[in-house]
Amino acid sequence: MTTQPGTFRCPIEIGPRDGSRFQRVIVVAGSENIYSVLPSTLLEMIGVSAEWESRFTLPGGGWEMLPMAEVRMRIDGQERTTICVYGKSDGEPILGRHTLAAFGLAADHVEQKLVQADMFLS
Repeated sequence: MTTQPGTFRCPIEIGPRDGSRFQRVIVVAGSENIYSVLPSTLLEMIGVSAEWESRFTLPGGGWEMLPMAEVRMRIDGQERTTICVYGKSDGEPILGRHTLAAFGLAADHVEQKLVQADMFLS
């Protein structure tokens, strides 16, 4: 599969919120998605259950209620609990901006890697 311009792939690990197990996943980073999107079959395989639904505007117009859950993610040895959206079973895993912010990371589009982000307080 090809990624959108400005995006790249990188490895992370995901698991249930309690961190009892992890699965390595190659995700698309650098997208404009707020939340990470993971295939529903992958989430079910690792034992993550949907916790709530939220309304999302779709790229082609209209909207859809999609299940969401908290998952444990591991990136470069660091772990955080973050929010993800249940995606299509055959969809590509996408790393969202919310997850990147939780880890203090940003997508470097030029070097095509995750880098430490500048954090700001107001």
